[in-house]
Amino acid sequence: MGKHSKNNNDRPFFSNAERKAAAYGRHASSMLGGHNTGANFTEWGWGTETRTLDSDSMKDIDACSLTLQPCATPLVSPSGVLYDKQALIEYILARKKEIERETKAWEAQQQSDERTVQAAAAATQQSRIEEFVAQQEGLSQADLRARAAAAVGSASSSSGGGGSGSSKSVVSAAYMGRVLLSDQGKHAADTSFWAPSQTPDAKHRLEKPDSVVRCPITNEPLRLKAMLEASFTPAQEGDEHEALVGKAANERYICPLTKKALSNVNPACVLRPSGKVVSLACVKDFIKKDMIDPFTDPPTKLKEKDIIELRCEGTGFAARTKESALKVTTAKPYGF
Repeated sequence: MGKHSKNNNDRPFFSNAERKAAAYGRHASSMLGGHNTGANFTEWGWGTETRTLDSDSMKDIDACSLTLQPCATPLVSPSGVLYDKQALIEYILARKKEIERETKAWEAQQQSDERTVQAAAAATQQSRIEEFVAQQEGLSQADLRARAAAAVGSASSSSGGGGSGSSKSVVSAAYMGRVLLSDQGKHAADTSFWAPSQTPDAKHRLEKPDSVVRCPITNEPLRLKAMLEASFTPAQEGDEHEALVGKAANERYICPLTKKALSNVNPACVLRPSGKVVSLACVKDFIKKDMIDPFTDPPTKLKEKDIIELRCEGTGFAARTKESALKVTTAKPYGF
């Protein structure tokens, strides 16, 4: 064999060190410092556990959480998730139909389970009755098997007609009936394992579906009446939705107080009384000092729950990206 046959991971078996490397990290003495311990394997991995996504993978601050497009009629949830009204209504209706379909399938499964239990109980009761009758008549188990074989033979003769051929079929059927009835061991079901009726099947159990439509982002109950209509201030007065879609994210809307562009770099909040969208810096520097909504007439006193911070996914830079990005879990062998 050549020298390359001594390479790592080139053996016909999986060593303990290679299993640890596959479970935890690289198998390299230079990276592990010469110590192939479990702690070092945990320290260094074949791949990172998390990955920082770039700005192309981040949703814009004014984009719908369902369509990922700028909202025509923006609605914000109490937890700060932004939706487009039309997309939200379509999503709620689609989820209700899906929940109804899943509920019907689960109810059918429950009815099937109930029928199976009833059939098993009826079979058990019938076997007890037959055993009781046999005891009353003084019959043994051999007599019961012979009676069952005779019943199988009589059924075959009635269906096949007279003649020597039918008598042979009766004898063979009776014999096979005795053989099958006598085979009551643990391997009785494996006598014809190649038959489709004897092949094992993996039954897929349905869980009881949740009857509540939930937010796909926060998994909280999603109610249309709990949504608040948000009012963005266009960067240029008179711009319609069609004109705003073609612009960059930092050129669509501005804060009505500071006149700074709203984007993932400059997060925003929604004031519940007026529905106005202002920058988070403006809320911290000005609005929270007096806790008054300046866009209502007369100005309305604010509470902490009246200031809803919009969810911001970040900019792609590690310092500003709050999301844990893409979670990548390593495939570990069994037992690790």
